[in-house]
Amino acid sequence: MAKPIENSRNGCALQGALQAVQEIEGFVPILHSTAGCGIQQHLGGNAVSGYQSAGDLGGFSVPSTNVIEKQVVFGGTSRLREQIKNTVKVINGDLYIVLSGCTTELVGDDIPAMTKEAQEQGTPIISVSTPGFKGKAHFGYEALVKTIIQYFAGDSKGADEKIKGLVNIFGIIPKQDVFWKGNLAELKRILEAVGLKVNTLFGLDQGIEQWKDVTKAELNLVFSNWGLGPAKYLEENYKTPYIDFYTIPVGSEDTAALINKVAGRLDIDKTVIDSFIKAEEKQVNHYVKNILDTYFENDFQKEFTLVGDLSTVLGIGRFLVRYFGLIATTVIITDSHDAVSENVIGEIGDIISYDNIEVFFTEDGTEINDIIRNSGSELIIGSSLERDIARELGIPLLAVAFPLIDKVILNKTYAGFRGAVSLIEDLSSEILKSVEEAELEYIKELI
Repeated sequence: MAKPIENSRNGCALQGALQAVQEIEGFVPILHSTAGCGIQQHLGGNAVSGYQSAGDLGGFSVPSTNVIEKQVVFGGTSRLREQIKNTVKVINGDLYIVLSGCTTELVGDDIPAMTKEAQEQGTPIISVSTPGFKGKAHFGYEALVKTIIQYFAGDSKGADEKIKGLVNIFGIIPKQDVFWKGNLAELKRILEAVGLKVNTLFGLDQGIEQWKDVTKAELNLVFSNWGLGPAKYLEENYKTPYIDFYTIPVGSEDTAALINKVAGRLDIDKTVIDSFIKAEEKQVNHYVKNILDTYFENDFQKEFTLVGDLSTVLGIGRFLVRYFGLIATTVIITDSHDAVSENVIGEIGDIISYDNIEVFFTEDGTEINDIIRNSGSELIIGSSLERDIARELGIPLLAVAFPLIDKVILNKTYAGFRGAVSLIEDLSSEILKSVEEAELEYIKELI
Protein backbone atom coordinates (compact mmCIF):
# COMPACT_ATOMS: atom_id res chain seq x y z
CA MET A 1 0.00 0.00 0.00
CA ALA A 2 1.33 3.44 -0.93
CA LYS A 3 2.38 5.63 1.96
CA PRO A 4 0.87 9.15 2.13
CA ILE A 5 3.30 12.07 2.08
CA GLU A 6 2.88 14.89 4.57
CA ASN A 7 3.93 18.42 3.63
CA SER A 8 5.15 17.45 0.17
CA ARG A 9 7.54 20.00 -1.29
CA ASN A 10 7.36 18.91 -4.93
CA GLY A 11 4.63 20.02 -7.32
CA CYS A 12 3.28 17.81 -10.11
CA ALA A 13 4.59 17.37 -13.66
CA LEU A 14 2.08 19.87 -15.05
CA GLN A 15 3.24 22.55 -12.62
CA GLY A 16 6.89 21.93 -13.44
CA ALA A 17 6.29 22.18 -17.18
CA LEU A 18 4.03 25.23 -16.90
CA GLN A 19 6.40 27.26 -14.74
CA ALA A 20 9.22 26.43 -17.17
CA VAL A 21 7.25 27.43 -20.30
CA GLN A 22 6.37 30.73 -18.68
CA GLU A 23 10.07 31.58 -18.45
CA ILE A 24 10.80 31.26 -22.19
CA GLU A 25 10.21 34.47 -24.11
CA GLY A 26 7.61 34.09 -26.86
CA PHE A 27 6.43 30.63 -25.80
CA VAL A 28 2.73 30.31 -24.93
CA PRO A 29 1.38 27.52 -22.67
CA ILE A 30 -2.14 26.16 -23.21
CA LEU A 31 -3.45 24.08 -20.33
CA HIS A 32 -5.74 21.21 -21.23
CA SER A 33 -7.03 20.41 -17.78
CA THR A 34 -9.35 21.65 -15.07
CA ALA A 35 -9.29 25.25 -13.90
CA GLY A 36 -7.92 24.17 -10.54
CA CYS A 37 -4.62 23.03 -12.07
CA GLY A 38 -3.78 26.51 -13.32
CA ILE A 39 -4.90 28.23 -10.13
CA GLN A 40 -2.97 25.81 -7.96
CA GLN A 41 0.21 26.39 -9.97
CA HIS A 42 -0.23 30.16 -9.70
CA LEU A 43 -0.94 30.23 -5.98
CA GLY A 44 1.66 27.61 -5.12
CA GLY A 45 4.44 28.31 -7.62
CA ASN A 46 4.49 32.05 -6.92
CA ALA A 47 4.25 32.09 -3.15
CA VAL A 48 6.63 29.24 -2.36
CA SER A 49 9.48 30.02 -4.76
CA GLY A 50 10.47 33.44 -3.48
CA TYR A 51 7.37 35.28 -4.75
CA GLN A 52 8.51 34.99 -8.35
CA SER A 53 5.60 35.84 -10.62
CA ALA A 54 5.88 34.57 -14.16
CA GLY A 55 6.20 36.71 -17.28
CA ASP A 56 3.47 38.01 -19.57
CA LEU A 57 1.40 34.84 -19.21
CA GLY A 58 1.67 34.46 -15.46
CA GLY A 59 -1.03 34.55 -12.82
CA PHE A 60 -4.56 33.93 -14.07
CA SER A 61 -3.79 34.86 -17.70
CA VAL A 62 -2.66 31.37 -18.75
CA PRO A 63 -4.82 30.06 -21.63
CA SER A 64 -6.76 26.99 -20.47
CA THR A 65 -9.57 24.74 -21.64
CA ASN A 66 -10.90 24.68 -18.06
CA VAL A 67 -12.58 21.33 -18.66
CA ILE A 68 -15.70 20.51 -16.67
CA GLU A 69 -17.95 17.48 -16.22
CA LYS A 70 -19.24 17.71 -19.79
CA GLN A 71 -15.75 17.22 -21.25
CA VAL A 72 -15.00 14.44 -18.78
CA VAL A 73 -18.09 12.51 -19.93
CA PHE A 74 -18.01 13.22 -23.67
CA GLY A 75 -14.32 14.02 -24.19
CA GLY A 76 -12.54 17.36 -24.41
CA THR A 77 -10.80 17.29 -27.81
CA SER A 78 -13.29 19.69 -29.41
CA ARG A 79 -12.84 22.04 -26.46
CA LEU A 80 -9.07 21.90 -26.96
CA ARG A 81 -9.45 22.64 -30.68
CA GLU A 82 -11.53 25.68 -29.77
CA GLN A 83 -9.03 26.87 -27.16
CA ILE A 84 -6.08 26.55 -29.53
CA LYS A 85 -7.84 28.67 -32.16
CA ASN A 86 -8.85 31.32 -29.62
CA THR A 87 -5.38 31.48 -28.07
CA VAL A 88 -3.69 31.97 -31.44
CA LYS A 89 -6.13 34.78 -32.26
CA VAL A 90 -5.51 36.63 -29.00
CA ILE A 91 -1.85 35.96 -28.17
CA ASN A 92 1.08 36.26 -30.55
CA GLY A 93 3.58 33.51 -29.86
CA ASP A 94 6.63 31.89 -31.43
CA LEU A 95 5.56 28.48 -30.15
CA TYR A 96 2.35 27.26 -28.49
CA ILE A 97 2.68 24.35 -26.07
CA VAL A 98 -0.29 22.27 -24.93
CA LEU A 99 0.22 20.82 -21.45
CA SER A 100 -2.13 18.05 -20.35
CA GLY A 101 -3.39 17.39 -16.85
CA CYS A 102 -4.57 14.25 -15.08
CA THR A 103 -8.25 14.56 -16.00
CA THR A 104 -7.81 14.88 -19.77
CA GLU A 105 -5.17 12.13 -19.84
CA LEU A 106 -7.40 9.74 -17.88
CA VAL A 107 -10.41 10.22 -20.18
CA GLY A 108 -8.17 9.58 -23.20
CA ASP A 109 -8.32 12.85 -25.14
CA ASP A 110 -6.28 12.58 -28.35
CA ILE A 111 -4.18 15.65 -27.69
CA PRO A 112 -1.44 14.91 -30.28
CA ALA A 113 -4.16 14.73 -32.98
CA MET A 114 -5.40 18.20 -32.06
CA THR A 115 -1.90 19.70 -32.14
CA LYS A 116 -1.16 17.97 -35.46
CA GLU A 117 -4.35 19.44 -36.89
CA ALA A 118 -3.28 22.91 -35.77
CA GLN A 119 0.22 22.37 -37.20
CA GLU A 120 -1.29 21.51 -40.58
CA GLN A 121 -3.13 24.83 -40.44
CA GLY A 122 0.17 26.64 -39.97
CA THR A 123 0.28 27.06 -36.19
CA PRO A 124 3.65 26.41 -34.50
CA ILE A 125 2.41 24.13 -31.74
CA ILE A 126 3.42 21.02 -29.82
CA SER A 127 2.02 19.04 -26.91
CA VAL A 128 3.70 17.62 -23.82
CA SER A 129 2.12 14.87 -21.74
CA THR A 130 2.35 16.18 -18.17
CA PRO A 131 -0.30 14.58 -15.95
CA GLY A 132 0.59 14.65 -12.28
CA PHE A 133 0.48 10.87 -12.00
CA LYS A 134 3.51 10.63 -14.31
CA GLY A 135 5.80 12.39 -11.90
CA LYS A 136 6.70 15.53 -10.01
CA ALA A 137 7.66 19.01 -11.21
CA HIS A 138 11.14 17.78 -12.10
CA PHE A 139 9.68 15.29 -14.59
CA GLY A 140 7.58 18.05 -16.17
CA TYR A 141 10.71 20.13 -16.79
CA GLU A 142 12.58 17.16 -18.26
CA ALA A 143 9.71 16.17 -20.58
CA LEU A 144 9.19 19.75 -21.74
CA VAL A 145 12.85 20.39 -22.57
CA LYS A 146 13.23 17.17 -24.53
CA THR A 147 10.00 17.77 -26.50
CA ILE A 148 10.98 21.32 -27.47
CA ILE A 149 14.42 20.15 -28.61
CA GLN A 150 12.87 17.41 -30.75
CA TYR A 151 10.43 19.89 -32.32
CA PHE A 152 13.10 22.34 -33.43
CA ALA A 153 15.49 19.60 -34.44
CA GLY A 154 12.94 18.16 -36.88
CA ASP A 155 14.50 15.77 -39.39
CA SER A 156 18.00 17.28 -39.18
CA LYS A 157 19.46 14.61 -36.91
CA GLY A 158 23.22 14.90 -36.84
CA ALA A 159 23.27 17.42 -39.68
CA ASP A 160 23.69 20.65 -37.74
CA GLU A 161 27.04 22.38 -37.82
CA LYS A 162 28.38 23.37 -34.44
CA ILE A 163 28.74 26.98 -33.31
CA LYS A 164 32.23 27.44 -31.92
CA GLY A 165 32.24 28.01 -28.17
CA LEU A 166 28.48 27.53 -27.71
CA VAL A 167 27.32 25.62 -24.62
CA ASN A 168 23.82 24.77 -23.31
CA ILE A 169 22.88 24.62 -19.63
CA PHE A 170 20.48 21.90 -18.48
CA GLY A 171 19.09 20.81 -15.12
CA ILE A 172 18.38 24.13 -13.39
CA ILE A 173 14.59 24.08 -13.06
CA PRO A 174 12.75 27.44 -13.03
CA LYS A 175 11.18 28.09 -9.62
CA GLN A 176 11.82 24.56 -8.33
CA ASP A 177 15.31 25.96 -7.90
CA VAL A 178 14.35 29.12 -6.04
CA PHE A 179 17.59 30.85 -7.11
CA TRP A 180 17.35 29.69 -10.75
CA LYS A 181 17.57 33.16 -12.30
CA GLY A 182 20.61 34.17 -10.30
CA ASN A 183 22.24 30.77 -10.76
CA LEU A 184 21.87 30.90 -14.54
CA ALA A 185 23.06 34.50 -14.65
CA GLU A 186 26.19 33.73 -12.61
CA LEU A 187 27.05 30.64 -14.65
CA LYS A 188 26.53 32.64 -17.83
CA ARG A 189 28.76 35.44 -16.53
CA ILE A 190 31.53 33.01 -15.61
CA LEU A 191 31.48 31.08 -18.87
CA GLU A 192 31.26 34.18 -21.04
CA ALA A 193 34.19 35.69 -19.15
CA VAL A 194 36.44 32.93 -20.50
CA GLY A 195 35.21 33.36 -24.05
CA LEU A 196 32.20 31.05 -24.41
CA LYS A 197 28.67 31.62 -25.70
CA VAL A 198 25.94 30.40 -23.37
CA ASN A 199 22.36 29.24 -23.91
CA THR A 200 20.61 29.25 -20.54
CA LEU A 201 17.32 28.56 -22.42
CA PHE A 202 15.19 30.09 -19.65
CA GLY A 203 14.94 33.63 -18.35
CA LEU A 204 15.96 37.00 -19.75
CA ASP A 205 16.55 37.14 -23.53
CA GLN A 206 16.04 33.39 -23.94
CA GLY A 207 13.54 32.50 -26.65
CA ILE A 208 13.09 30.76 -29.96
CA GLU A 209 16.50 31.62 -31.41
CA GLN A 210 18.31 30.07 -28.45
CA TRP A 211 16.22 26.89 -28.65
CA LYS A 212 16.85 26.60 -32.39
CA ASP A 213 20.59 26.63 -31.65
CA VAL A 214 20.47 23.89 -28.99
CA THR A 215 21.63 21.16 -31.41
CA LYS A 216 24.47 23.39 -32.64
CA ALA A 217 26.24 23.62 -29.28
CA GLU A 218 29.71 22.17 -28.88
CA LEU A 219 29.07 21.04 -25.32
CA ASN A 220 26.20 20.59 -22.88
CA LEU A 221 26.56 21.28 -19.15
CA VAL A 222 24.28 19.38 -16.76
CA PHE A 223 23.72 20.56 -13.19
CA SER A 224 21.16 18.02 -11.95
CA ASN A 225 19.89 14.56 -12.79
CA TRP A 226 16.90 16.22 -14.45
CA GLY A 227 19.08 17.58 -17.23
CA LEU A 228 20.58 14.21 -18.12
CA GLY A 229 17.68 13.12 -20.35
CA PRO A 230 18.01 16.01 -22.82
CA ALA A 231 21.82 15.85 -22.68
CA LYS A 232 21.89 12.13 -23.48
CA TYR A 233 19.40 12.64 -26.32
CA LEU A 234 21.62 15.31 -27.86
CA GLU A 235 24.71 13.15 -27.47
CA GLU A 236 23.05 10.16 -29.14
CA ASN A 237 21.48 12.10 -32.01
CA TYR A 238 23.77 15.11 -32.52
CA LYS A 239 27.10 13.87 -31.21
CA THR A 240 27.12 16.68 -28.64
CA PRO A 241 29.14 15.62 -25.57
CA TYR A 242 28.06 16.63 -22.10
CA ILE A 243 29.58 17.05 -18.66
CA ASP A 244 27.51 16.09 -15.62
CA PHE A 245 28.43 18.25 -12.63
CA TYR A 246 25.75 16.68 -10.34
CA THR A 247 25.29 19.97 -8.54
CA ILE A 248 25.55 23.71 -8.94
CA PRO A 249 29.10 24.90 -8.15
CA VAL A 250 29.55 27.12 -5.12
CA GLY A 251 32.78 28.90 -4.25
CA SER A 252 36.25 29.15 -5.77
CA GLU A 253 37.19 25.47 -5.74
CA ASP A 254 34.09 24.09 -7.46
CA THR A 255 33.80 26.96 -9.91
CA ALA A 256 37.44 26.77 -10.94
CA ALA A 257 36.99 23.01 -11.43
CA LEU A 258 33.97 23.67 -13.65
CA ILE A 259 35.89 26.12 -15.82
CA ASN A 260 38.85 23.79 -16.18
CA LYS A 261 36.64 20.81 -17.06
CA VAL A 262 34.91 22.82 -19.76
CA ALA A 263 38.26 24.10 -21.00
CA GLY A 264 39.43 20.50 -21.26
CA ARG A 265 36.70 19.88 -23.86
CA LEU A 266 36.81 23.17 -25.73
CA ASP A 267 39.45 25.46 -27.17
CA ILE A 268 39.86 28.15 -24.49
CA ASP A 269 42.93 30.29 -23.91
CA LYS A 270 44.60 28.99 -20.74
CA THR A 271 45.98 32.41 -19.83
CA VAL A 272 42.47 33.89 -19.94
CA ILE A 273 41.19 31.13 -17.64
CA ASP A 274 43.98 31.48 -15.12
CA SER A 275 43.71 35.25 -15.03
CA PHE A 276 39.93 35.17 -14.52
CA ILE A 277 40.03 32.52 -11.78
CA LYS A 278 42.81 34.34 -9.93
CA ALA A 279 40.92 37.64 -9.98
CA GLU A 280 37.66 36.04 -8.80
CA GLU A 281 39.34 34.05 -6.03
CA LYS A 282 41.04 37.20 -4.81
CA GLN A 283 37.66 38.91 -4.42
CA VAL A 284 36.10 35.97 -2.54
CA ASN A 285 39.08 35.73 -0.16
CA HIS A 286 39.01 39.46 0.41
CA TYR A 287 35.40 39.46 1.58
CA VAL A 288 35.69 36.28 3.63
CA LYS A 289 38.57 37.75 5.65
CA ASN A 290 36.15 40.38 6.91
CA ILE A 291 34.07 37.75 8.72
CA LEU A 292 36.87 35.80 10.40
CA ASP A 293 36.78 37.55 13.77
CA THR A 294 33.01 37.21 13.97
CA TYR A 295 33.30 33.56 12.88
CA PHE A 296 35.51 32.62 15.85
CA GLU A 297 33.85 34.89 18.42
CA ASN A 298 30.42 33.38 17.76
CA ASP A 299 31.47 29.78 17.14
CA PHE A 300 30.28 29.46 13.54
CA GLN A 301 31.75 25.96 13.18
CA LYS A 302 28.60 23.92 13.64
CA GLU A 303 27.30 20.48 12.75
CA PHE A 304 24.50 20.87 10.24
CA THR A 305 21.79 19.09 8.26
CA LEU A 306 21.14 19.67 4.55
CA VAL A 307 17.59 19.33 3.17
CA GLY A 308 16.63 19.82 -0.47
CA ASP A 309 17.08 18.80 -4.08
CA LEU A 310 20.33 16.99 -4.78
CA SER A 311 21.60 19.70 -7.12
CA THR A 312 20.92 22.42 -4.55
CA VAL A 313 22.30 20.98 -1.34
CA LEU A 314 25.48 19.26 -2.51
CA GLY A 315 27.22 22.35 -3.89
CA ILE A 316 26.30 24.40 -0.83
CA GLY A 317 27.26 21.57 1.53
CA ARG A 318 30.63 21.01 -0.04
CA PHE A 319 31.47 24.71 0.10
CA LEU A 320 30.46 25.06 3.74
CA VAL A 321 32.53 22.02 4.72
CA ARG A 322 35.67 22.54 2.66
CA TYR A 323 35.88 26.33 2.72
CA PHE A 324 33.91 27.53 5.73
CA GLY A 325 34.83 24.79 8.18
CA LEU A 326 31.35 23.53 9.07
CA ILE A 327 30.55 19.84 9.67
CA ALA A 328 27.83 18.15 7.60
CA THR A 329 26.35 15.21 9.53
CA THR A 330 23.04 14.61 7.74
CA VAL A 331 21.85 15.01 4.14
CA ILE A 332 18.17 14.62 3.19
CA ILE A 333 17.54 14.44 -0.57
CA THR A 334 13.96 15.41 -1.48
CA ASP A 335 13.88 14.80 -5.26
CA SER A 336 13.62 11.19 -6.37
CA HIS A 337 15.11 10.03 -9.67
CA ASP A 338 16.19 6.73 -11.19
CA ALA A 339 19.76 8.03 -11.10
CA VAL A 340 19.45 8.99 -7.43
CA SER A 341 19.74 5.79 -5.43
CA GLU A 342 21.71 4.23 -2.61
CA ASN A 343 24.70 4.24 -4.96
CA VAL A 344 24.90 8.00 -4.64
CA ILE A 345 25.56 7.84 -0.88
CA GLY A 346 29.27 7.20 -1.46
CA GLU A 347 29.41 10.03 -3.96
CA ILE A 348 27.78 12.39 -1.46
CA GLY A 349 30.35 11.42 1.16
CA ASP A 350 33.15 12.11 -1.30
CA ILE A 351 31.64 15.42 -2.37
CA ILE A 352 31.16 16.71 1.16
CA SER A 353 34.34 15.04 2.46
CA TYR A 354 32.93 13.65 5.69
CA ASP A 355 33.00 9.94 6.51
CA ASN A 356 30.24 9.75 9.12
CA ILE A 357 27.56 11.50 7.11
CA GLU A 358 24.05 10.01 7.06
CA VAL A 359 22.05 10.21 3.82
CA PHE A 360 18.26 9.93 3.53
CA PHE A 361 15.91 10.05 0.55
CA THR A 362 12.47 11.42 1.48
CA GLU A 363 10.18 14.38 0.93
CA ASP A 364 7.82 13.56 3.79
CA GLY A 365 7.72 16.52 6.17
CA THR A 366 7.10 14.50 9.33
CA GLU A 367 9.89 12.07 8.51
CA ILE A 368 12.28 14.91 7.75
CA ASN A 369 11.51 16.57 11.09
CA ASP A 370 12.14 13.32 12.93
CA ILE A 371 15.47 12.85 11.17
CA ILE A 372 16.56 16.38 12.07
CA ARG A 373 15.34 15.98 15.63
CA ASN A 374 17.51 12.89 16.08
CA SER A 375 20.54 14.22 14.22
CA GLY A 376 21.93 16.46 16.95
CA SER A 377 22.40 19.23 14.38
CA GLU A 378 23.20 22.77 15.44
CA LEU A 379 22.16 24.29 12.11
CA ILE A 380 19.74 23.49 9.28
CA ILE A 381 20.29 24.33 5.62
CA GLY A 382 16.90 23.58 4.07
CA SER A 383 13.56 25.11 3.10
CA SER A 384 10.83 27.10 4.80
CA LEU A 385 9.19 23.82 5.82
CA GLU A 386 12.00 23.31 8.33
CA ARG A 387 11.16 26.56 10.14
CA ASP A 388 9.08 24.89 12.86
CA ILE A 389 11.60 22.19 13.70
CA ALA A 390 14.36 24.81 13.81
CA ARG A 391 12.34 26.83 16.33
CA GLU A 392 11.57 23.71 18.34
CA LEU A 393 15.26 22.86 18.59
CA GLY A 394 16.34 26.50 19.02
CA ILE A 395 18.82 26.37 16.13
CA PRO A 396 19.30 28.63 13.10
CA LEU A 397 17.84 27.82 9.69
CA LEU A 398 19.08 29.09 6.34
CA ALA A 399 16.36 28.50 3.73
CA VAL A 400 17.97 27.77 0.36
CA ALA A 401 15.61 25.19 -1.17
CA PHE A 402 12.05 24.94 -2.43
CA PRO A 403 9.62 25.85 -0.93
CA LEU A 404 10.63 29.32 0.18
CA ILE A 405 7.79 31.42 1.57
CA ASP A 406 9.36 34.24 3.56
CA LYS A 407 11.74 35.82 1.06
CA VAL A 408 11.49 37.71 -2.22
CA ILE A 409 13.96 36.31 -4.75
CA LEU A 410 14.72 38.33 -7.89
CA ASN A 411 18.27 37.61 -9.02
CA LYS A 412 19.91 36.17 -5.93
CA THR A 413 22.38 33.30 -6.21
CA TYR A 414 24.66 31.15 -4.11
CA ALA A 415 26.38 29.80 -7.22
CA GLY A 416 29.87 30.52 -8.48
CA PHE A 417 32.31 33.01 -7.02
CA ARG A 418 29.91 35.84 -6.20
CA GLY A 419 27.22 33.51 -4.89
CA ALA A 420 29.61 32.11 -2.30
CA VAL A 421 29.97 35.56 -0.75
CA SER A 422 26.18 35.94 -0.59
CA LEU A 423 25.90 32.51 1.03
CA ILE A 424 28.39 33.47 3.74
CA GLU A 425 26.57 36.75 4.35
CA ASP A 426 23.17 35.09 4.74
CA LEU A 427 24.39 32.15 6.80
CA SER A 428 26.39 34.37 9.14
CA SER A 429 23.36 36.63 9.60
CA GLU A 430 21.15 33.68 10.55
CA ILE A 431 23.70 32.37 13.05
CA LEU A 432 24.15 35.81 14.62
CA LYS A 433 20.39 36.24 14.82
CA SER A 434 20.15 32.93 16.68
CA VAL A 435 22.94 33.96 19.06
CA GLU A 436 21.21 37.27 19.77
CA GLU A 437 17.85 35.57 20.43
CA ALA A 438 19.51 33.13 22.84
CA GLU A 439 21.16 36.01 24.71
CA LEU A 440 17.85 37.87 24.98
CA GLU A 441 16.14 34.78 26.39
CA TYR A 442 18.94 34.44 28.95
CA ILE A 443 18.56 38.09 29.99
CA LYS A 444 14.77 37.65 30.35
CA GLU A 445 15.33 34.69 32.66
CA LEU A 446 17.71 36.74 34.83
CA ILE A 447 15.19 39.56 35.08
